[in-house]
Amino acid sequence: MQLQFIIMLAEAFVILFELRALMQSSNIDYYHPVTQAVVKLTEPVIKFLPFRNYNIKGFYLCGIAVAFVIALAFSAVFFTYFGHMFAPGLILTFALCMTLKSFGYLILFLLLAQALTSWLPSTRQWSYMCGLLTYPIVRPVQKIIPPIGMIDISLMIVMLAIFALNSLFLRIFGAVWMAL
Repeated sequence: MQLQFIIMLAEAFVILFELRALMQSSNIDYYHPVTQAVVKLTEPVIKFLPFRNYNIKGFYLCGIAVAFVIALAFSAVFFTYFGHMFAPGLILTFALCMTLKSFGYLILFLLLAQALTSWLPSTRQWSYMCGLLTYPIVRPVQKIIPPIGMIDISLMIVMLAIFALNSLFLRIFGAVWMAL
């Protein structure tokens, strides 16, 4: 029970810094309350990094780098606790998969929030914010399958792709974990 809580806490920190990277990359309104909360929670770590404003084609990498370092530190502690201290490849793979899986969960949550908030007129600003954050991921699917009137099937296709990738990661982790 405690181990699951610790894993969930580590993933929450990873997701927080990934959300910072998404918000910074999507040029979301800086004065939105959610943006202010994320910036205030992550700024104590980010402000000391010399590459915090480095981007590749508009995508800021500092939040993702910090998320990966958090996942790497958690993986090192986790595998040291279970007696696999000298398995750097396993630690690196676990950290990379944790970062990718957490990013998938973040995108899945944002897509679900965007879909649900788009139904209610009083929550349009939340739907717009989630749409800005997920636009770079949904855009390629929308080019292939454009929205049909008010119905956007591309959100569901991206969600199904994330679920498929999650299943693939679970099978890979299951095989690796059983090999240990």
